[in-house]
Amino acid sequence: MELKARVNEWEEFTMLIHGEMRKLWPLVRERRLKPLDLCVVQYLASHMDIRTGRIEVRTKDIGDDLGVCARLLTPSLKRLREECLLAKGLKGTGYYWMLNPHVWHVGGQRTHCKRVAAFQELCD
Repeated sequence: MELKARVNEWEEFTMLIHGEMRKLWPLVRERRLKPLDLCVVQYLASHMDIRTGRIEVRTKDIGDDLGVCARLLTPSLKRLREECLLAKGLKGTGYYWMLNPHVWHVGGQRTHCKRVAAFQELCD
């Protein structure tokens, strides 16, 4: 696989808030999160639509791409939702995922505020 740095294509940029990410390591140490959960989070972040913050990828596709069976993936997604790192929303007849915008930031301040509100609504 060849990775190329892109210049001046910030529309595909996702910012990880280090201070918030550091809060996850104690959750792993306490076994509230597992290493697989962090792998799933990275996978989801790489599939995030930077305009909406939505991740429209099926659970089956996540499992296939990561080589993980549903028996392991489903509890992982559940743990991420319980720790408020991930939310699940309804779109038409399907679902989408959304990562906590306080940890993974994309876009400008105005769109960030919209994502925070949308994430909060999904969590409520």
